Amino acid sequence: MVPPVQVEQEKTLVVWKAPARPFKPRGSQFLTVPMVIAILVGIILLLAGEWMLIAVVASLVFAYYVWSTIPPVEAEFSITTRGVRVAGQLYVWEVLTRWWITEKWGARILTIETPVVTVGRILMPLSKQAEKEVETEMGKYLLKEQPADTWLDKAGRWMTEKFPLEEKV
Repeated sequence: MVPPVQVEQEKTLVVWKAPARPFKPRGSQFLTVPMVIAILVGIILLLAGEWMLIAVVASLVFAYYVWSTIPPVEAEFSITTRGVRVAGQLYVWEVLTRWWITEKWGARILTIETPVVTVGRILMPLSKQAEKEVETEMGKYLLKEQPADTWLDKAGRWMTEKFPLEEKV
């Protein structure tokens, strides 16, 4: 005889509110380089008669402008006994593999790897009050391990160092 499966109700362990994504206010010079590159690519595509690709480049530049200038909304993040909730969306522990904390533009970010889900990684900005609690609770469910940088990570870091889009103040 198979013993009955114990079903436990979901309990919230840690809840915090933070901006939905890291954000850094930018100056007007920041968009100059991407605009010049987009215009040059647009001229080349115009000569080739690729109207759809020109529209794609224009839409990418517009999206980049919006993401760079409009501050993010505040979202609610939580860790529960069933998994991680990001703005109401539940990611169960079974699809998560490991986690680590990184920093970008002065904001601490909880990064959770999830190879089963399409996105691959869940990024959750942390509030200063919740960071210690998050580390304690995450350690109970998942392995804390930051993967080594790939060649793409190294190439991206090199590009941002060699070709900055704005001057450092």
